[in-house]
Amino acid sequence: MLRFLLWRLLGLLAVIAGAAVLSWFLGGGPGKVLRVGPTGVASHALAAALVIACERLARTVGMWAPPHLSVPARLTMALVAGVPALITCARVRARSRRRYVRMRVDAYRGDHAEAEAVVTVFGALHKRLLQRWWRRLLFGQPSVSLEVHHAPGGQSAWLAISCPAGQERTVESALQAAYPNCCLRPLEHRIGAPPSVLRLKKHGKFINRVKAIEEFERRSDPPINRLLTVMAACGEPVYVQLALTPTPALFEAFAKHLYRRHETRLSRERREHLLVRDRSMVEDAELRGGLDVQHKPLFFVDLRVIAERRAVCELIASELRADGAENRLVERGTAVRHALLGLYGRRVQRGEGNPLPSFRNGVFASRELARVWQLPSVDYLSVPFARSGLPRAPAPPSISRPPAGNGTLRDAFGAVSIDVELRRQNTAVPGTVEQGKSSFLVATVAEDVGRERCAVIVLDPKGDAADAALSAVPLGRTCTLLDLAHPTCGFNPLAVDAPADVIADYVVAALKNLFTDANVILHT
Repeated sequence: MLRFLLWRLLGLLAVIAGAAVLSWFLGGGPGKVLRVGPTGVASHALAAALVIACERLARTVGMWAPPHLSVPARLTMALVAGVPALITCARVRARSRRRYVRMRVDAYRGDHAEAEAVVTVFGALHKRLLQRWWRRLLFGQPSVSLEVHHAPGGQSAWLAISCPAGQERTVESALQAAYPNCCLRPLEHRIGAPPSVLRLKKHGKFINRVKAIEEFERRSDPPINRLLTVMAACGEPVYVQLALTPTPALFEAFAKHLYRRHETRLSRERREHLLVRDRSMVEDAELRGGLDVQHKPLFFVDLRVIAERRAVCELIASELRADGAENRLVERGTAVRHALLGLYGRRVQRGEGNPLPSFRNGVFASRELARVWQLPSVDYLSVPFARSGLPRAPAPPSISRPPAGNGTLRDAFGAVSIDVELRRQNTAVPGTVEQGKSSFLVATVAEDVGRERCAVIVLDPKGDAADAALSAVPLGRTCTLLDLAHPTCGFNPLAVDAPADVIADYVVAALKNLFTDANVILHT
C-alpha cells in the first residue's frame, strides 16, 4: 500500500513539475534568461528571485538543489520539495479551522428500519460528504461521527451525531432515508475530555469483512440492543464513537486490486500444489464475503470506546467483538498517543477521524457499518431510550405559510397557518389527553389577535387555556375577562335607562327563550 501511494504521489508531483517547466519553456524562459539588455536583466532577476524563494522553501523540508544545476533544474527540484510542504500546511490549517457540531438523534417511537435501509444511510453519508479530489488534496476530507451514549440516572441512553458545521441538514436527510421521522436536535451539554480511549481495528486486510449483514437480517433485534444492555451493566458513563471519513473514489480501485490479487494467490496455490486440490470451503467463504466490500461505499473508520476506566472500555469492546465474520476486531490501546501525548482528546471531543488513517485495517464497507450503529428495536425495554411521541409529518404543499414566519404551528420546513377564509368555518381538533389541543387553541388565538379588525372570543371551562391566551394579547388590544368561577363583574337589567314596562317586556322575553312556558313562573 505504501508503494502504491508513493508512486501516485510521485506521479502527481511529476505532472505539476512538468506543467511548470513546459509553461516556462513555452513562455520563452530560456531566451529571456540568455537575452542581454534591460528586459533580459529584469527577466533574469525575476527568475533568480523565484528560484531563491523556492529554494528557501525547499530548505525548510530538508531538500536543496546544488548551485551548479541550471535554473530550470533548480526550479523543478524546488517545486518538487515545496509543493508537498504547501499542501501539508494547507491541510493542517484547514483541519484546525474546521468546526464540528454535535447533535442528538430524536427518534420516533415507531421508527423501524430493515438492514438494507441502514446500509442506504451510510451510502448516502458517503456520497454527500465526499469532497472533490482537488479539495480533498488541498483542504482534507471532513469526518462524521456516529455515537452511542449511556449515562446512569435520568439521562439513560441516546444516540448522537457529530458533523461539520453547516452540514446538519445534509446529515439529517441521509438519516431519514431509513428513519423518516427522525430529526437532529442540538445537544444540551458538551462532551468533556475522554479519560480512557480504546480503539478497535480489523485483524486482517480490510477486504475480509468483519461483520456479516445476513445475521442482522435474520434476527428480529438489532445488535445495538445488546450493546446498550452491556453499557447499562457497567454503571458508569460510557459511549462508543464511530468516526467515519469517506474514502476517495480511487480507493475503490485499490480495494478491487487487493481482492483480485488475493483470489489469484489462492488459485495459484491450488494449481502449484503437488496434488491439485480443490479450494476449501473456508476460502470460498472468504471470497464470497469479500464481495460485500467491493463496489460499496468505503470509509476510513476509527472505532473508539470511551469510559472512565480501561476495564470498562474492554467490557464494551468485548460486545463489539462478539459477532465476527471472515475477519475479526482486535483492540488497540492508546497509552502513548492519548495518555502521554494527548492526541485523542480533541479528536474525540470533535468527533473527528485520524489525520493518517489505516489503509489496511481501518477500512469498513457500508454493509459492515450497518451492524454497528442503528436505532434499537421498537420493543426494546431493557434500557430506557427516549423516543418522540409525534411523527415528523410535513404539511401539504397547499398549506398557507405566513411570510413573517409566525404561524399557528411549525413543521419541518417552517411556520404553517390556516388561511383566513378557512378560519371562518368550523374547525374540530380531536385528540386524547396531553396531545396539544390547548396549545393549538392558544396558537390560533395568538395569531388572530395580531390581525386588525378581528374579534376573538375564547370560552375555556378549565381556565388554563384562557390564562395562556391572555398572555398572547398585544398591549394595544382591549381585553375583557369573564371568570364565572370568581365573578367580579356583571350587569343589572333593571338599571337600564328605559321605561319600566319596556324593561319588564325584555326580561320576560329573555326568560321565555331560556325556558318553556311550563317552567316560567313569574312572581309579581
